[in-house]
Amino acid sequence: MQRDAITPLLIGTVVLAAIAAGLAITGGPGSARAEKRDMARLADLRTLAAFVRCVAQTTGQVPETLTPTEDCGTDLPLTDRTSQSPYRYEALSETSFRLCAAFERPELITEYDMAGASWQPERGCFALSEP
Repeated sequence: MQRDAITPLLIGTVVLAAIAAGLAITGGPGSARAEKRDMARLADLRTLAAFVRCVAQTTGQVPETLTPTEDCGTDLPLTDRTSQSPYRYEALSETSFRLCAAFERPELITEYDMAGASWQPERGCFALSEP
């Protein structure tokens, strides 16, 4: 190989290695799409948590089911926009409840993503209490 051809080949190899390393570190476009879908799920769970808290403040206890009400909201995101599977809700007591979703990247979600919640990554759930 000629000496003039080695330098561009070496530069090209370094550039390709840098691109591959960048994709490996960030996870690439597929990972970014999964994170975006998880953020939409998290936003839906926040909406549902606000609904449950509204019902609890109105009635004195968390609801048994996520049934829309005129006072607290009728347009509830009850199903995952991507998979169409229902979000899971469980009343744990008169003042506590659990909201769950099938997150694609649960390792990126923390309890700080939903104020006052306890994050249960193995279940994809947030446990919350109404003060």
